[in-house]
Amino acid sequence: MRLNYTKPVYVYRNLRHGRKARPLYSVMQNGRVVRRTHSIMLRNVKFVVREAGRQKVLQEGRKNVHAFAKGFITSSAFGADRHGRLPITVSYNPYNAGYFFASESGKWTTELARRVYGARCVILNQHGMSAAYLD
Repeated sequence: MRLNYTKPVYVYRNLRHGRKARPLYSVMQNGRVVRRTHSIMLRNVKFVVREAGRQKVLQEGRKNVHAFAKGFITSSAFGADRHGRLPITVSYNPYNAGYFFASESGKWTTELARRVYGARCVILNQHGMSAAYLD
């Protein structure tokens, strides 16, 4: 199946493949994985958490695919630094909360974590997920 750049993709971190130092991201479109990559840049992103999948993780203690960054693949990001990072670190941990969060340190704390629904631009690479212009 070929990737259609005019349609949105769902990107998630592939926990079975890739290493912590060099994570692998799976790219889904139309319900199928169409690409695996170590870095990808998205625009007009919405962060999606499927609550039923999160509840299954909490009950069984096993991870499953239930959280995504949904957006359109792009090739440029205004504001990225020389390491390919944008100003804000975005994270997700099903054991802490049922949403994606942004914080200065990238660590979840009730005082510092801020819920994020989307962003104009997101980069997923070896540094994790970083974003700019949050919604």
